[in-house]
Amino acid sequence: MESAGSPAVRKAWYAGTWYAAEPDNLRATITEAIEQARQQALERDREGPVRVAVLPHAGLTYSARGIAHLLRLATRPIRRVLILSPSHNSIVPDDTLSFGLFSGYDTPLGRLEAFRTGLERSGPDATIPIQREHAVEMVLPFLAYQQELQGQSIAVAMALISHVTEPSRAQALAREIADALGFGQDGGTLLIASSDFSHYGQRFGYAPFGTHVDPRVAARVREADLEIARHMAAGELGPLFLSQRVHRCTICGIAGAAIASALARQFSLTGWIADYYNSMDVLGSHAHDFVAYGTVLWR
Repeated sequence: MESAGSPAVRKAWYAGTWYAAEPDNLRATITEAIEQARQQALERDREGPVRVAVLPHAGLTYSARGIAHLLRLATRPIRRVLILSPSHNSIVPDDTLSFGLFSGYDTPLGRLEAFRTGLERSGPDATIPIQREHAVEMVLPFLAYQQELQGQSIAVAMALISHVTEPSRAQALAREIADALGFGQDGGTLLIASSDFSHYGQRFGYAPFGTHVDPRVAARVREADLEIARHMAAGELGPLFLSQRVHRCTICGIAGAAIASALARQFSLTGWIADYYNSMDVLGSHAHDFVAYGTVLWR
């Protein structure tokens, strides 16, 4: 039993709704997603282990394929993972990392350990909003699956950040993270930015290419998203921020993605777009609105 005042274990809040709660079914979801990711990769895989990633965070019906690229290509063994996520339910300050203080992270495939980055006091305590934040959770079963495979524990830390005001702030936060984690010396540490790409349609208040969703609209959204993803992969923060402001994009985790891009550039990592698809592709049907999912990796 946890003592009074001790950090809580983050529960697997969305198990059984956003993904399977039964371990064998969840393992099957992950293994199938890894194979699907291998078949659907947009570009030829680069050599060397992945250290930084932008990954989707919808329910695993939609996001599993995008997340699975990480397990195919990440450094081995994985020792520590810092997850940066937007806050969908609570307001958090701009240009600030708001950490949750947990003693561990439960998944249907076992518990992941927690670690402290040393940056926890840089912003407000986000433990309560992180407990209910879906964007931090979807990757956790994949990490627990990898923990089983490698036979070594994986420790996790997570922070919320929804808005970065300018490129210099993203670069500063990236330097803080790199220094705190010893990123240049510890090859077993990963940084993950959790983000879906465009949320398109009247339901999302974003329909610059027309309110009637058809293949032409989906193609234009894809073109706009991939332009932003290319800026991320190349570490081009100026064009990334400009595209965000001009197009008023609905990429929910773009703040964390900008920090990930800045950190990757700091260490001269090579980035590429590993995958891109949308919810209509997954369902195989037309819809009045849709969400796009992309995977950007750096090695």
